[in-house]
Amino acid sequence: MHLFDVLPQNLFSILASKNKHIYADALFVLRKAFRQEMTIKKEDLISMLISNLDEKMLSIDMEEMENTEEPSTESSNGSNENNISLSTIAHFILRRLKETGWIDVEYQDDSFEEVVTLPDYSIKLINLLFSFTDENLKEYNSYVFSTYSALKTAHEEEEDSSSYNALFTAYENTVRLVDELKSLHNNIRRYHQALSDLATVNEVLKGHFDEYKTLVSDRIYHPLKTFDSIPRYKAPILRLLQRWLTDSSLRQRTVEQAVMRGRYKTREEGHEDILSKIGYIMDTYERLDNILEEIDRKNTAYTRASVEKMRYLLNTDRSIKGKIVEILKRVADSPQQKQETLIARLQEAVELFHQRYIDENSLYVRAARHKKLESTPLQLPPSQDEDEEEIMKEFLDKAKKSYNHTRVMAFMRNVMKDFDVVYSHEIPLPDDESFILLMLATLKGHDRKMFYRVEFMDGYVYNNGYRIPNMRFIRKDRANVG
Repeated sequence: MHLFDVLPQNLFSILASKNKHIYADALFVLRKAFRQEMTIKKEDLISMLISNLDEKMLSIDMEEMENTEEPSTESSNGSNENNISLSTIAHFILRRLKETGWIDVEYQDDSFEEVVTLPDYSIKLINLLFSFTDENLKEYNSYVFSTYSALKTAHEEEEDSSSYNALFTAYENTVRLVDELKSLHNNIRRYHQALSDLATVNEVLKGHFDEYKTLVSDRIYHPLKTFDSIPRYKAPILRLLQRWLTDSSLRQRTVEQAVMRGRYKTREEGHEDILSKIGYIMDTYERLDNILEEIDRKNTAYTRASVEKMRYLLNTDRSIKGKIVEILKRVADSPQQKQETLIARLQEAVELFHQRYIDENSLYVRAARHKKLESTPLQLPPSQDEDEEEIMKEFLDKAKKSYNHTRVMAFMRNVMKDFDVVYSHEIPLPDDESFILLMLATLKGHDRKMFYRVEFMDGYVYNNGYRIPNMRFIRKDRANVG
């Protein structure tokens, strides 16, 4: 189906006319009336247009009205210099909205009173246009947590209807999550490119803190890194979806519920689509790490560019002297023919001459050089053998207790040995030192260069008195573990 098989051909013509600002405001008044009343009476809508757009309506371009037959309705609410009343302009706006297909006008069943109705496409388009002007900060929806909650609820309740609702909720949230991530990536790039057009430090600070931090970083980027963390919920989501792939009876119940609701015509079609949706969700969460790494790089590059731009603007001389220096540099870097023309224009505009003078700083003073003399090295004070051994022992103990990368890797290789998977309750934690090494190993688990990876599961476990997350360490160079 083509777009304009659903929409009227000239629907957007009013938004390209000379009076587009008034028509857009009229659509927003119409949206307000639609949200307040079940039935919109034409006369009530006329009054709302006059009360909300009185001053703007007086500035309407008369050429469009002159080419259209004007209604005879008059009003005492006010008139412009051509004696056209506000009621006339309001009727003209409604007539144009009806001609272009934004509204319909019909009579009530029990009277001849006219009421205004909105087609479904009109409501959607008006809400979309209004969203571009809405300055209220919209909070980021927790798509990852919502997906996990829906799948976990279906797993715990095991009802026929819950499996259908959970799977489709998870799929829709995953689609929205990908859209949000792509929008975030493009927004960071847009703010990065806009830095070149900023001329003052205040503009850079305003763009970073008032716009980027508020609308992009705090709304999407920060939640993804904290409460809606993808690494935290990725493993449980994949594990719950794996149940749909392995449990044929669960898939069958989901398909039957979808067919009963008219989602599919046949069970074969439903079964194929459900497998496709499960595969899409699992594939998306498998590649989300790469998307987040790219967003992290963009965010770091933009932040670095903002700092460099501010440093450049702070260090650049914006005084008259600095501007003259910039002009002279441009002249010096220009081609020879253009250079002569620029010099001639400068001579006509200002009188330039070279001036020199001598002062106390102009005299040359030879720098005093000091020759480095070789001297006898200082002797170490005499010490007892026992003291030296104690100092050496203390030094070696400190070196052994350093928690470097090599020691953490040695700890994990000793823990995993020949095992493919080791759970957190199986790891020996005899002392605080082992607990610290386990924490460092967990932090390093998301590094691609590590020989293992970490998957978090639900809840916590106690290991030798230490409360640690329920997780497992999986060796990467072995077969995949389900």
